[in-house]
Amino acid sequence: MQRFDTMTRTIYAPDQPPSFLARWASRLALFFAVVLPIALFMHRLFGLPTPVALNIAAACFAGAALVLLMAAVAGLDIWVTGRQGAARIVVATVLAAALLSVPLSLYVIGRKWPPINDVTTDLSNPPQFVNAYKTRSPGSNPLEYPARFAPMQQASYPDLKTLVVPRTAEETFELVHQALAKQKLTSDYEVPPNDDDGTPGIVEIADRTMILGFTDDVVIRVADDDGRSRVDVRSASRYGISDFGQNAERVRVLLKEIA
Repeated sequence: MQRFDTMTRTIYAPDQPPSFLARWASRLALFFAVVLPIALFMHRLFGLPTPVALNIAAACFAGAALVLLMAAVAGLDIWVTGRQGAARIVVATVLAAALLSVPLSLYVIGRKWPPINDVTTDLSNPPQFVNAYKTRSPGSNPLEYPARFAPMQQASYPDLKTLVVPRTAEETFELVHQALAKQKLTSDYEVPPNDDDGTPGIVEIADRTMILGFTDDVVIRVADDDGRSRVDVRSASRYGISDFGQNAERVRVLLKEIA
């Protein structure tokens, strides 16, 4: 008759130290939960470079996923051995889940808008940036308006069209400055319209989003059209795939203010 040895479960004494993974899972979760808001706060108020802030955020989210994995392994270890550390696993899981809910929420909310980061009122001949080439850092979005954005923008924002003003280009250019002043925006680069050679007027500004402080570049073009003026506005995000509709809303506000 064949005999089989019986495996017994090892139960650790209650006074033994908690699980190593549970201890470090809770520590890492707390660390990432503190680092992420600090990085966002430094980016919004103290000029922390956007690429640095995004890298820190990505590291925190990746770390939160690692914490969940560590918590799962530690939970299995505690269930098998009876080792202490269940409370630490709960804390680590809650904090990691809260951190991961941020990118998940952004993904769900972002599906309401098209995956574009550059909008313009003139799809066939978008206003071109001049000064933004000097201020954008390597790794930011390209300044050329992507042709693939045009059909998506037309489908999602059909109201973004060239504004025709029944005034001369010089008068309209002044209206643009008044509109920017009301929005508390200051031009970084400008060239007034020239009637002699028909050169349009250009105004460029850099605007930051309200909450996270991401910088978007805006260019306004004022062109003469037989005594009238054609005003085109383009707004482009420096970073990110989707702008969550921020650029389109900015263009609407500026056109309404100018009108």
